[in-house]
Amino acid sequence: MSFSWVPPVADPFLARAQVMADMAAWVERCRTRHSACLMYVHGLEGLGVSCLVTQFSKQYHGLIEGRLVWLTGRRADGSPIPLGELLTRASRQLGVSDADQVATEAEQVDVYRAACKHKKFMLVLDDMAVLGQVVNLIPEDAPGAIIVITTPFERRTLEAYGFKPFTPEFLPTESAHALFNSVLGETAEHLAPTSVEALVELCGGLPLVIKVLAAQIRGRAHLADRLLSRFRALRLSVLALDDEKRMTKFLDTTYQDLNPLQAQAYRRLGWLPATDFTAEAAAAALGTDPDDICTVLEDLTELHLLERTTAGRYAFHPVLRDDARTRADADDEGTVLDGIRERWVTSELHELLPRAAVVSNRWWVPPVHATMARHYGSAVPEFSRAEALAWFEIEAPNLIAAVQIAHRHGLHTESWTICVLLWKYLHINGFHDAWIETHRAGLASARAAGSELGVMQLALQLGAAYLEVGQHSEADRCFSDALTIARRHRHGLGEQSALEWLGKTAARQGNTDIALDYFQQSWDAAASASDIEQPDMARVFAILGLQQTRAKADSNRWDGLIEQARTVSIYFDQFDNETDNRAKIRMVLGRGMLAQGDPEGAADVFRAAAELFEAENARRHQADAERMRGNAFRATHRLADAASSYRIALDLYLGVGSPLAGDVAAALAQIENS
Repeated sequence: MSFSWVPPVADPFLARAQVMADMAAWVERCRTRHSACLMYVHGLEGLGVSCLVTQFSKQYHGLIEGRLVWLTGRRADGSPIPLGELLTRASRQLGVSDADQVATEAEQVDVYRAACKHKKFMLVLDDMAVLGQVVNLIPEDAPGAIIVITTPFERRTLEAYGFKPFTPEFLPTESAHALFNSVLGETAEHLAPTSVEALVELCGGLPLVIKVLAAQIRGRAHLADRLLSRFRALRLSVLALDDEKRMTKFLDTTYQDLNPLQAQAYRRLGWLPATDFTAEAAAAALGTDPDDICTVLEDLTELHLLERTTAGRYAFHPVLRDDARTRADADDEGTVLDGIRERWVTSELHELLPRAAVVSNRWWVPPVHATMARHYGSAVPEFSRAEALAWFEIEAPNLIAAVQIAHRHGLHTESWTICVLLWKYLHINGFHDAWIETHRAGLASARAAGSELGVMQLALQLGAAYLEVGQHSEADRCFSDALTIARRHRHGLGEQSALEWLGKTAARQGNTDIALDYFQQSWDAAASASDIEQPDMARVFAILGLQQTRAKADSNRWDGLIEQARTVSIYFDQFDNETDNRAKIRMVLGRGMLAQGDPEGAADVFRAAAELFEAENARRHQADAERMRGNAFRATHRLADAASSYRIALDLYLGVGSPLAGDVAAALAQIENS
């Protein structure tokens, strides 16, 4: 089991050859039947199930013939990761660009299944929370796919869906000895064979127990007999205990041998809701010196109570995390844990601030700027956008957890501020469930903290999520709340933005007159705002022009549209970083030209839009442009050119799972049959 998106690795990996060979045989059998291969690999925690699956993907890479996609179904606090986020992450790894991601769960399933079609890959569903996550991730029309579940759902239910069960055996004696001696290193030479045999036998073939026990003895051979005597005094025997009780007894003994600093760090870091953490984050949470905590972390890693992740961070095995949390709840006072929580949340906010400044391209309310000044003064660290986004990819689960835990425990300013800063990452990646979940908590915290400007900004951000998933009434309520606050505080940017969003919401519902009125009010608010710089003002007007012309085109109001669209296009064409908006305004312009009797000119404009969308890897929008180009060619009776554009659009729509594929296929059939 892994709490990250990175497959866990066992080093050394031992004695799983037969079960992996059986899994490979099942893959080959499924391939001969031209069906997706579904496997259920299960076993006791600490038996190495997830590591087995990782090793299988490496050892049988030639059989898999595709990439490994690893999805984790729960966050570190045990809450389920929304299905939409899992689908989006899987689709992205299967080649779907961010520009082609969609908002609703039903659409996300279609996109995912289209991305899977006819591909060979191995998808691991590790520690899923509910069966629904699994069912919706079973691909259709992907006979080369291998789907592996490591979650202990009811076996009969999984078998009903076609999953074949596989269970790794406990390590046999020879392999258990090899693993024990591997961890011991040179210390193995100083132990009596009878002691080693007795200790290994007590581990019951569980790799995690073997590693933890051997790590206690490494470099301290004199402890072997003492530990053996202690276990015998506890009546720990292979026959007397089931495997879970054996694990608990071994961890009790291991914990008792830790020095005070190690024991304190073990239980308190395990108590945090972090998926993984850096040494700096651990030091901040515990209130200790980073150099000192590095030594403790390395000690715990040497004892196999912590793991180093591939990103140079530290993480707990789920069994050890649960053990650490239990000990923290029992041994540490509530006020101590409250302090650890507050310091951890503050450290997350501290690291987030400068990186969010790079990723976000929109304004923040004054309290957020004041927070940046308190943390960094004038010496704000600089990061490239690529560096900041890479950090977000690793840290996002912790940031989501920080918003929620801060909200639940009264750290309201920290909760809503982190939420404001996290928004752009969630928006870029289309993680709508997490977006809505965090912003509900952040908005409640902003209200609890008495920050009306925080409420305004978060209401705008939450409303944008509601609009994308089609919850129009909720979106309208959020934007209306933001507008009221903006006007009360005379916040020009907030007022302009709220009015624009209200216009978008009305347009989305087909209320063109209302939408155009809101867009005009937004224009007027921008023109009179004192907090919008002149260069930003010009872009605001161009964006509003794009929104106005779109709304007019959607309601077939063509008077003056072409002239306005051309004016907007002239603005966006000045900039290399406005490719998306350059393409969008050309789509509006092409529609206007087609409607007003210039299909030849429209076809040229749609071609330019398609090329711009292609440059952005926005295949769904590229398909829209090619479809409209086909319509323009049909209007000029250039049927061969129309068919060519329709074929391009059809391939693109099928690739992203769009229902418009059916309409294009019908139009193409009409041409071919005429």
